Order: sequence, then C-alpha cells, then structure tokens
Amino acid sequence: MKKRLIGFFLLVSAILMNSWSPVLAEKKPLTIVTSFYPMYAITQEIVQDMHEVQMIHSSNGIHGYEPSAADIAAIYEADIFIYHSPQLESWTKNLEANKGNYSVHIIQAAAGLEMKKVPGLENITSIAGKDEANLYDSHTWLDPIEAAQEAHLIAEALSEVDSDNAEIYKERAQQFEVRAQKLVETYQPIFERLEQKTFVTQHTAFYYLAERFGLQQLGIAGISTEQEPSSRKMAEVMQFVERYQVDTIFIEPNVSDKIAKIISEKTGVKLVNLSPLESDPHNDLTFLENLEQQLSVLSQALSK
Repeated sequence: MKKRLIGFFLLVSAILMNSWSPVLAEKKPLTIVTSFYPMYAITQEIVQDMHEVQMIHSSNGIHGYEPSAADIAAIYEADIFIYHSPQLESWTKNLEANKGNYSVHIIQAAAGLEMKKVPGLENITSIAGKDEANLYDSHTWLDPIEAAQEAHLIAEALSEVDSDNAEIYKERAQQFEVRAQKLVETYQPIFERLEQKTFVTQHTAFYYLAERFGLQQLGIAGISTEQEPSSRKMAEVMQFVERYQVDTIFIEPNVSDKIAKIISEKTGVKLVNLSPLESDPHNDLTFLENLEQQLSVLSQALSK
C-alpha cells in the first residue's frame, strides 16, 4: 500500500511539473521605449524579436523636442527607456529623480562616448543666453564606428537588466560592429579619391562623419536646427561657396530650408537632401543601410 501511495504521489508530481513548467519557463517580453530614430533602430538590431521596441518621437528631428504627458507616461510605464545623451535630450535630466515608484531602467546610450566641440568653438566655455550643450556635436551616430560603440553600450546596459540574454545582446552588438567597419572600409577610399573634401550643410550635424572620412563640413546653422545663422555667418558661407566653387548645399528633411534657398538663389548652388537620420525614414532598411544611403548621396555629390 505504501509503495502504491508513493507511486501515486510521484505520478501526480510529474503531471503538475509538466503542466506548470512551460509557464515557469516563459518569460514576459520587456517593453523598451527609445527617444528617437537612431536609438530605436540600433536597439531594434540588438533585441530583434525578443522584446517590443518603441520610439516616442519619430516625425521630426530631436532638437527642440519636448515630450508630452503621454510620452512621459509611456517612458515610466516601460521596463527600459533608452536615450542618447542629456546634451541632446535635455528633458531627460530629471527623469530618474522624478520617476517615483516606477521601476523603469533609464539608460543613457552615449554614456561612454566623448562629445566633441564643433571646430572653431573648442575654446569657448559659454555663450550669454545659450546652453553650453549647443557647443557640442551630439550626432555621434553618423560615424559608423561611433554607432557601433553605442550598440555595444546598449547591449551592455540591456545585459544588466536582462542577464539571461546577455550573450545574445553582446553577439548582436559585435555583428553590428563588423558591418559598421565594413561600411567604413567601403567608403574611406571613395572619399580619399575626391578632390573636393569640404561640404556645406544646412545643419551642423556631420562633424563625426566628416572626421571619420577625412572631410570638412561648413554648417550654415548651428548644432541645433533651431539656431538661425547671423547675417555675418551667411555672408561668410556665400564667400566660401564662391571662393571654392562649391556647387551643392546639403539640406535635410523636416527642417526649413529658407536660409539655404536664399544662399542658393544668390550663388546658384544646388540643394540636395542629406539626412542626419534624426527622424524615422519610414523604410525597412537597417540603421547602417540608411546611413550608407547618406554616404552614397554625399560621395556622389562631391565627386561631380
């Protein structure tokens, strides 16, 4: 009788374990919210279909953006929020202090990257009435190698929150780095062969890209798309265009091209779209594929 009872209990235990084990093994996907397109696209490549990745701001550039109450609620209700840097997204500075009982993990993806001052502003520490952050270029993602470093930083941060999948995150970041290095190896000789290595942009967003490929950008406006150039600055740009026979000004989607059009009308230069990839391009390409498209646009325009 005792043996039968033992056998019965073992059978029941086995049935219960088999019925509950799938529930115990199944882990709920994380909800990850990102601030804008580069953070979304890079994070998406790291997590792929393991978790849900969203972005709160996709239609325009990130400069001057202020989150709505619904955006803040989405951030706090998520498991993880990933943004680039407080220099770029200044509204993130108090998120941690104000999150109260919410358990969201707030990740600064560019925490390990050096933000550099735009050439010509290296010795300036402050400007009256201006945030000192405006002296620094935050557009690190336009350099494939810097983008790869950010992918590693995101993978490391995700690994701390979701240690069960740490190796997967790190492996995908490594794969991202390999593709980024290949992109640099493809375009470095293309840019090296160019005679014209200076390009004029509507928005001073391409310093890291220019530095990586041995180019020089001349921006009409400042780091932020909201910074209007002075009349002196416009005169300098027009003199530069005429002196160096520049035939193209690169403008960007979703930003007013009024100033660029004035310079174009006065000098005869063409206007060509070159995106800093701040807004969602609304296509099925990966981040690096979208970046390659911009490198192709730039190299073709400078080669003419």
